[in-house]
Amino acid sequence: MMRAQSKTEQDGSCGNPDPARNLSGFGLRVGLSLALAGQSMVFGLGYNNALAAGEAPGMDTLWYWLLHGALIASTLGVVALLGGPLLRQTFNAVRRWDITVEALFVLSAAGAFCGSLISTFRGAGSVYYEVVAIVLSVYAIGKQISAMQRGKVGKAVAAFREAFDTATVERKPSPVRLPVGEVSVRDRVLVRPGEAIPVDGRIEEGSGYVRETSLTGEPGPVRKKAGDSLRAGTWSVDGDFRLRPDPPRNREIDRILAALETARERPSRLQEDADRLMRFFVPVVSAVAVLTFAGWTLAAVSPWEALFNAMAVLLVACPCALGLAMPTGVWAGLFYLGQRGLVGRNGHLLDTLAQADVVVFDKTGTLSGFAMETEEGELRPVGTDRSDLLARVGAMARHSHHPVSAALAGRATGVERVEKVEVVPGKGLRGTVDGHHLVLGEPDLLGRVGVEGEAPFPAGISGGGIKWIFLAEDGIFAGRLGLREKLHAEAEGVVLALRELGCSCRILSGDPEPAHGAIGGVTVEDSLSPQAKASAVRELVRDGKRCLFVGDGVNDLMAMEAADASIAVESGTELTTAFADGILLNERITALPAAIRKARHLRNGLRGNLRFALAYNVIGMGLAAAGVLHPVVAALLMVASSVLVSARAMRAAGSAME
Repeated sequence: MMRAQSKTEQDGSCGNPDPARNLSGFGLRVGLSLALAGQSMVFGLGYNNALAAGEAPGMDTLWYWLLHGALIASTLGVVALLGGPLLRQTFNAVRRWDITVEALFVLSAAGAFCGSLISTFRGAGSVYYEVVAIVLSVYAIGKQISAMQRGKVGKAVAAFREAFDTATVERKPSPVRLPVGEVSVRDRVLVRPGEAIPVDGRIEEGSGYVRETSLTGEPGPVRKKAGDSLRAGTWSVDGDFRLRPDPPRNREIDRILAALETARERPSRLQEDADRLMRFFVPVVSAVAVLTFAGWTLAAVSPWEALFNAMAVLLVACPCALGLAMPTGVWAGLFYLGQRGLVGRNGHLLDTLAQADVVVFDKTGTLSGFAMETEEGELRPVGTDRSDLLARVGAMARHSHHPVSAALAGRATGVERVEKVEVVPGKGLRGTVDGHHLVLGEPDLLGRVGVEGEAPFPAGISGGGIKWIFLAEDGIFAGRLGLREKLHAEAEGVVLALRELGCSCRILSGDPEPAHGAIGGVTVEDSLSPQAKASAVRELVRDGKRCLFVGDGVNDLMAMEAADASIAVESGTELTTAFADGILLNERITALPAAIRKARHLRNGLRGNLRFALAYNVIGMGLAAAGVLHPVVAALLMVASSVLVSARAMRAAGSAME
């Protein structure tokens, strides 16, 4: 793992700004490197066995130099294919007087290569050129996986930003598309139904519903009319608007995306922890190797023997075992969690799950759905049965794509004859069903079509987060229907389960009037902007809390970035799911309490495994420094320790996830 480096270094092993695009080339290089490593391992092992049996070819034979020449060429080939990024990053770190895990990779690989060269040109001793290829391959694959994830987030940001990068501006004889940076306050921006709103501004003409969920989290569309303000990053549902742009300034959606891109460039907490460990471990390993060489030289042994003992120290301290102590168990744990509905992208998520003090939820789309449920309210059927009236309302709604219509469509019985349906932007619907003329929507729509009887009910959203829809049949007022945000059935139980685990919960919402004031005994904090959500999370982190954020929308990204780790529901926006550390499949928030419980179990097991790996390395270094370990034995111990540590990690992960 690496600390944050330059933009080029972060983009991938070859500096490609889109690592996924170059994946085939990377795969070819890794494949060739592993083939060369396999070849080196086969021939190296054969030579070492023959050497131990006294049957290896001597330095004075052609076969000796052909074999060793091929092994050296294979090693240099792997260095050429994969070693560039590792060597560059190590060099840059050394220039900054910085120590990272790359330094230990380079030391170990260099030790293996130099020790093997010494054996080759002395004509005595085993060789282990394949260690170089293995070390470089492990490092390169890990870097590529990390770079591909950053590239995925970058592409998601670019795709989302593209929807708001241009605006349709009035011009004579016809409107033109311009980049938003070229739109001035003198222009007039046109937004058609279904289009993104590209600029902040005020409506001069038009009315209709606007979906503001990306910025506010409010589940339902909001009615907008002349004089109201609109914000970039939202969508027109059915409105045809003419906007007067506000004076140029940073759009809120730009600030959200900028925060997301900045987060991509910062190292994760696990990367920082690894670098802190390496700042201690690399100097210790280097010092032990130097002291080993100096001590054996002063003991008047052969310089070659002293050098071999020093190389054995570097080999036995190769980061493979130490590096596998955590990652193997972490990835096994992530696999088990994935089978249970939570797909994690990195070990950082497991670490945060295990230590989480606070779980912060976005409400809309996370604990509640975007679909709304109906409340019958007060109906006054005129010459008809109440259930028949509801069936006709549902039939008309079923023939509309308006978001509000989806909740009402369930009332249809499927036998009503719909003759005509008309959407009135920003107002509602009207049409003819089974010969009855229906009007459904805002109160002023009913007045505009000459409905008899006065609607003695408040307009729009009233207390309790209910949105009232007014109804007239055959020109006579027939009552109202209520639409309420629908809470997920398991939401209350999940919040209660988390609290039983010792995690405090907070529920943040941009919805100005949420239908549910509290969920699982936790008060819903409403009317919060994306910045306010992020500030609340940062305050928790500043207070020393380990904070996990669970959300679904663009308006949650700043809070996700501020948290220690983040989880998105699968139905969330592409940008959110690309950025999050984990994804809840099928909105299975019930997986969260179990994931925290199992992550705590796994972390305890892996910490014990890490202590084992450190002890193994320290003991091995001591034996190598004492001259007990031959370099080839040290190399074999390095491989054995990797296998042993991996097995222990898998066992820890398996027992934690049972």
